[in-house]
Formats: sequence, structure tokens, C-alpha cells
Amino acid sequence: MSRVNRISSIFFFTFLFSLSSFSLYAQQNLFNIPSGDITPEGKIFYQYQLNVYQHKLESKGHFVYGLGKGWDAGVNLVGKGAYFTEDWRLSYNSDANSGSVYPNLLASLQKQIKLTDKLYLNAGTQIGWNLSNKLNNKNLNFFSYGLLSHKIGEGSKVAVGLYHGNRMFLGNGNDTGVLVGYEFKLSKRFYLMSDWISGSNNEGAAVIGGMYNISKRVQICSGWLLPNSQNPKPQGVVLEINILGWNLW
Repeated sequence: MSRVNRISSIFFFTFLFSLSSFSLYAQQNLFNIPSGDITPEGKIFYQYQLNVYQHKLESKGHFVYGLGKGWDAGVNLVGKGAYFTEDWRLSYNSDANSGSVYPNLLASLQKQIKLTDKLYLNAGTQIGWNLSNKLNNKNLNFFSYGLLSHKIGEGSKVAVGLYHGNRMFLGNGNDTGVLVGYEFKLSKRFYLMSDWISGSNNEGAAVIGGMYNISKRVQICSGWLLPNSQNPKPQGVVLEINILGWNLW
């Protein structure tokens, strides 16, 4: 990581977490961006996401624990996958010149601040190392964000924010951009749900879909993934399951 990138990253982290002196007791992600929710103290949240492309599968797993006072923390395994063409094989990338390096094992930390009864500010980061078999690729990977979420009526909300990451995580293209998402409640069990990450990097994409509440603790989601014009990934289908609100002990 260059000296300029280190300085910009430190400034970004400092700005985000300087807000965490406030306290707040408050689904974790939409498809690809944070939802603006916090896991309650002593509870766990688990999300498994599978992206299905024409010749490839790609998965993400997020395990989060509620720390209380508006904080949660967790572990993410991002970028596991496999090609299912005739030469079936696991997918990975150990060359930073060929896009983002994956899979990645990341620790996550998030803080939420209540601004009004309907407006919340979240600041968070995912940071860790890739699982490349090349030692020279063991650089620190990170993706950090600040997000404003606004509740609209009962069960609906919009979210907008900024993100900053490094090339090892995002691949070629911009390292800073915009996050936008929404959940719209259609009924007790059905929601429209979409999000968008701006930019020409490997994460830059929109997902348009919905969510169904199987029970109070289990949700399933699906959507159509539409990469931004300069993102090298193809279009695909996103499948997701969320398990939330369980006690750890």
C-alpha cells in the first residue's frame, strides 16, 4: 500500500470512528451493502450469499455478534467459489494485476448512531488478509464505509453512503465511491430490496430483487446482479439466506 493510500485510509477511519462517542441501542446487509442495522447485544446474525454466473459460483459468508451500545463485530469469508464448466475447479486469484485477490478472510466492526427517530448513521470496516498461496500477496485488505439510513413508514427504508477500499480488495478502478440501497415493505413477509455500489472496480454493481420472511429469524433473498459498465464481472443471480436474532450461548 502506497504512503498516500495509507494516509487517506487513516484519515477515512479517523473520520468514521470519531463519530462513535455517541451511544445507541438498536437484517445486517442488503445484498452487497450494509443495511443500516445493528445486531442486538448478545445475539448473532449469519448471512450466506451465493452469486451464480454463467460459468462460475461465488459465495460470501458473514457471521456477526452484537456487542451492545450500537456496536457489532464479526468475521467474513468473501470470494469462495468454483467454475462449473467441463474443467470444474475452485476459483481464486493470487495476482493483484488481474483484479481483486480472493478469497478473503476479514474481521468486521460497525458502530451505529441514532440521529433522530428515523435517521441513523453507521460507520464500519471490513479488514483482513486474502487466502492467496503467495506470500507477497499477504497485504492488508480493507473496505470501509459511512452510511445514512432513513426509515420510511413501517418496515421500509433507504440508505446512502460512501465507501473506501484498497486495490487488493476492490481490484482495478476507483477506490472510493457511493453506496445506495432500499427496502420497501409490500406485506408482512414480502419486501422489495435493491442496492448499488458505484465505480469501475470489481464490486461496482447493482442488485435488484426482493426478500421473503420465512419466520422471525429466517429470511431468503434473491436478485439479479447487474455489474457496472467497467466491472469485468458478468451478470448473474444472487441467492441469499439470513439467520438473525439467535443467542450465542
